[in-house]
Amino acid sequence: MTAEYEITKDDLSAFNLYHHRHSPTARRQYLRLWFVPAFILLFICTGIWYLADRERGTPLRTFLDLLPLFSGVPLYLLYFPWAYRRKLRKIVDGMVSEGQNRGLFSRHRVTISPETVTDSSEHGQTSTAWRAVERVAAADEHAYIYTNALAAIIVPRRAFAGPLEFEEFVRAARGHHEKAVA
Repeated sequence: MTAEYEITKDDLSAFNLYHHRHSPTARRQYLRLWFVPAFILLFICTGIWYLADRERGTPLRTFLDLLPLFSGVPLYLLYFPWAYRRKLRKIVDGMVSEGQNRGLFSRHRVTISPETVTDSSEHGQTSTAWRAVERVAAADEHAYIYTNALAAIIVPRRAFAGPLEFEEFVRAARGHHEKAVA
């Protein structure tokens, strides 16, 4: 089974976002960056509330006075996921722009057989035995054949005539991989 396509910056961004969502290490870092500052801000706000209320003796009135400060916590929790994805895209775009990446952005032909997955372009060819493949994953618009923990062959859905062909490709790749590692 074969797929032919060209990789775009959007494909690379989608892969990096997918990888960051599904990598246990990246996921822990993301959650830490999302919740630890919010808890620190909440702790600071609560401390200010406690100290300010000691002199006034009206906890509800003091809380209402400090409500703009407390509102920073939910605003941060809502803002962070958007900002993180945006920053990750900018980092990927910046790294991609550092070189010419001829081999990356050329026409690719990915062929899967029961023994190997082969990614070839005008600049080279890589053949990987299924037993060396880490995993096969699929998202809405891409299939990822992880050749190691950090890199994958990205196969976009647009490389196929329709959704059934894409699903068949993913099913075949998963089947070959499962047989090889069993």
